[in-house]
Amino acid sequence: MGRPLVVVSARMASSRAPGKALAPLAGRPLLAVLIERLRATELEVVLATSLNADNDPLVALAERSGVRSFRGDEDDVLKRHVDCAHAFGARDVVRVTGDNPLTDTETLLRLVALHESEHADYSYVPGDALLMGILSEVIATSALERAWQKGDARHRSELVTLYIKEHQGEFQIRTAELPAGLYRPEYRLTVDEADDVRLMQALFEKLSRPGHVVSTREAIALLDAQPALAKINAHLRHKGHNLRSVALDAAALSKT
Repeated sequence: MGRPLVVVSARMASSRAPGKALAPLAGRPLLAVLIERLRATELEVVLATSLNADNDPLVALAERSGVRSFRGDEDDVLKRHVDCAHAFGARDVVRVTGDNPLTDTETLLRLVALHESEHADYSYVPGDALLMGILSEVIATSALERAWQKGDARHRSELVTLYIKEHQGEFQIRTAELPAGLYRPEYRLTVDEADDVRLMQALFEKLSRPGHVVSTREAIALLDAQPALAKINAHLRHKGHNLRSVALDAAALSKT
């Protein structure tokens, strides 16, 4: 079974920023930048996209970036993760969304270590840090299967772990905190709309150099030093399903 498989979920379809996975960041496609950063963890990374022909360029990009691809359901994102895990024989997956080119690898490795040591079903960082767009989560394939089998349509869309969060008593869940200095919920580092793309392009123009893998810490430090950058996308609203996830975390923590 081996180590957890890092699954990057991405599609070309986007109502607010079509083709954002290929948006240039300092001359390189956003998805290629994300894959490079994740491969630095030395875990196996795969792209999970859909069978839609519009995603052919993403599969070609993944191949050029040295990672394999899985093509599954367009809209049932949970099933796509289940099927991808089965295709690669993965006992656990690290879920990374293609919207988040600055997914923090330090946190990712911390979650993997926690998940493995505790034999968990689901390991994540709770709370509004999710809204920053730097988080991954580690999920047992068996937990994904159970969520798909027992959940309904709303559990099968973009928020893959919604069923698990709503039925925490059914799963072995472990939580972690962000490493010191990374919790900055006022910063929006996800890419969902055109102004998100603009911010990410500005950050990578300033931070990129040949042979260097940009870190999440560097991006946060730059935003601290140049507050005007953060204003580029500060007016945007977060996705409803992400706000729902944060609310579930708050409710769960209030019971402990």
